[in-house]
Amino acid sequence: MTQPFTCANARYRTDTRHGHPHGTGQARGSMLAAPLVTQADTGDTLWLEYVIGPEGTRFWLMWYDAHGLPRLTNSAVMDHANLAIMLRALGHGAALGAVQAALPPARHAP
Repeated sequence: MTQPFTCANARYRTDTRHGHPHGTGQARGSMLAAPLVTQADTGDTLWLEYVIGPEGTRFWLMWYDAHGLPRLTNSAVMDHANLAIMLRALGHGAALGAVQAALPPARHAP
């Protein structure tokens, strides 16, 4: 990783063109303005991020340490439909409108 609060693997990477920064002066890419979870003992944070890949807009959950370095060696990428299922299952179905409004414009196939 070349900058804090970004992650990449062979197929996907945090999409820093969209979303909120991961703290003052940091890279964008977060769906939300704050982490979903902050570990009090380590300062680790869990973020819901935009992801760029061959299929277009996707999302992933990514853990970062207190310095913004990724904690994971594996990732789980999801599309909007999967994200909606997860938010409903976690009792956050009301957040779907905000998630939809925050999505970048869809790319249309030629």
